[in-house]
Amino acid sequence: MKDSIKSIVRPIYYRMSPLMRARVKKLYRNLRGINDVQQPLSTSFDDAARVQGDISCLRLLGEKKSGLDILLFPVIDWDFRLQRPQQLVRELGKQEHRIIYFATTFNVSTVPGFVIQRIASDGVVLCKLNINKHEVNIYKDKLDPEQVKFLIHSVYLARQAFGFGFTNSIIDLPFWREVVEGLASNHIIYDCMDHHAGFENNESSMLTEEEMLFKSSDLVITTAQRLSESVAQYSDNIIIRNGCEVEYFSRIPENGVLTKSRPVVGYYGAIAEWFDFDLLIAAAKAYPQYDFVLIGGVTGDISAAKKIENIKFLGEVPYAQLTPYLKDFDVCLIPFKLIELTLCTNPVKVYEYLAAGKPVVCTAMPEVIIMDEVVHVAYSQNEFIQKIALAMSETDNAALRETRREWAKGHDWASRAHQLSEAIYSLESSKPKVSLVVLTYNNLNLTKECLHSIERNTEYDNYEVIVVDNLSTDETREYLIQNYSKKENYTIILNDENVGFAAGNNIGLEKATGDILVVLNNDTYVSPFWLGGLVKALKQNPDLGLVGPVTNNIGNESKINIHYDTWSEMNVKSLQYITSHSNQLYRMDCLAFFCAAIRRDVYEEIGGISLDYGLGFFEDDDYCKRVKEAGWGMAAAEDSFVHHHLSASFNQLKNNRKELLMQENKVIFEKKWGPWVPHKYRKGVH
Repeated sequence: MKDSIKSIVRPIYYRMSPLMRARVKKLYRNLRGINDVQQPLSTSFDDAARVQGDISCLRLLGEKKSGLDILLFPVIDWDFRLQRPQQLVRELGKQEHRIIYFATTFNVSTVPGFVIQRIASDGVVLCKLNINKHEVNIYKDKLDPEQVKFLIHSVYLARQAFGFGFTNSIIDLPFWREVVEGLASNHIIYDCMDHHAGFENNESSMLTEEEMLFKSSDLVITTAQRLSESVAQYSDNIIIRNGCEVEYFSRIPENGVLTKSRPVVGYYGAIAEWFDFDLLIAAAKAYPQYDFVLIGGVTGDISAAKKIENIKFLGEVPYAQLTPYLKDFDVCLIPFKLIELTLCTNPVKVYEYLAAGKPVVCTAMPEVIIMDEVVHVAYSQNEFIQKIALAMSETDNAALRETRREWAKGHDWASRAHQLSEAIYSLESSKPKVSLVVLTYNNLNLTKECLHSIERNTEYDNYEVIVVDNLSTDETREYLIQNYSKKENYTIILNDENVGFAAGNNIGLEKATGDILVVLNNDTYVSPFWLGGLVKALKQNPDLGLVGPVTNNIGNESKINIHYDTWSEMNVKSLQYITSHSNQLYRMDCLAFFCAAIRRDVYEEIGGISLDYGLGFFEDDDYCKRVKEAGWGMAAAEDSFVHHHLSASFNQLKNNRKELLMQENKVIFEKKWGPWVPHKYRKGVH
């Protein structure tokens, strides 16, 4: 009884506006005495985010070999009716890519994290993300800022737990836009499968989200020519049409399941607002000697069709049980209305019908018109009825049956997945190359930690490291030669003298080949997702010429309040900070060069770091003045964190040489730029 009531009430509930649903839910929970207090976003180290579920999947998914790391943000769950998302992902897994397929529902928790559900197929793991609010509906709701932060944190934890590096996020629904836009070291790929404006139950907010997703996506995929043309007003896109599991549908069983005494005209799939019931009724009346059998979930009004004696609705049938029904279909139909939604549709079922060798009759959707050598296309009701008779006359034609099957073989999901992976690989050419210039002078232990942190915590995968040594007198040079001189993407430059901070970095910058040049001191320790955050900030803000991370220790506004005692604790605390400040900037007039990312355009326009300041001090202030003078902005990226020990090299200067050097260079700076404005912390930082 309870389940029957739920099945009636649930569709009504989800047709309500988000505001009305919130009121109804509040009333219901009050009547039931349920406490509906939303838990705050966790920020304490003691509340370290949790991984739940089948943790053996962490090992079973395996290490990355040669494929892509893919995150699938779904429109349907894996165990829902098998459709394009699952089919593509299953084939991508076979191609040695690794995929996390997230659920459409969430695990409500006070801490970020995720639940591992199971390995679904080769290379594919199912996970449910933690969220801090009950009953979030991906089809109707819009995430508030705290939920976005919480989900970004949960996604990052999933990436770390499975050892994912640079990721490619495939988005099947605009609901996920703000989450994926907040991820660093990540491509955004929108698989636009339908004309969303054509669905009666879509909120206007969903369409607004989609327009924004078009603009932020690195790759937009459409499934049909007309849909592609519609989307082109917002974004360039490529067409990857639907396909079918040819092997499955071509293996028609010997025995069907219908009690069949006469020819059957069949259909399976969703029976919704786009289904032409008038056309179905007219065809059934024209052929009372045929049974018209329809399989699928019903959301349209079928009351008139149910009155026709030879029309039978069988309800939903699992994908794995479809072929015995298909065995009993003599002719297959796609009787859709010609509305914008269907005009932009590439119907999956036509490929499946053809893989089974069945004669097919369709209304004149553009995507089936281009298949008219293997399907019967009708442009009117009368022609549709006539084509059914023609198709019925072909049921015993073995040659035509084989022609249809051969045609379908060229449109399987494996070939579509290959198109998709090739399209994603093509994004590599648009991924900016980053050159990391690390200047060393003694302090070998700090250098080791810095270089190790780059290797451990850099998910962004298109970078080179140029280490320039300023004639260290400890074992630094020997260590660099032994461990990095032959390492791929590493260049070691050993200076014959200590040329100072500016000249040493300039040697590395001149050698650099990147689109983005990062000056990184050796007394730093980078945190997870640091470099992707810097690259993202430059990508999303074309006015910025110079961007740096936030840090624990620096004498300006890049410093934040953060405390930790170990590198592991730093990883946890910094992740909490960057996920709660995703895509945020703190605009500044001067960045410190313990870590600074410079656009190649800026470097070519204004050149390297000034040599006027000798060993160092004030050269970063000078460079920032030149950047600003050239019309570029500067900012700290709030979602990139780098630990800084602060002045490790200069602290080795004897007596008061450090203070004298600062005073001398201040004079040089003020002669060039006027009075120096002392740096300060942002408000509330100590």
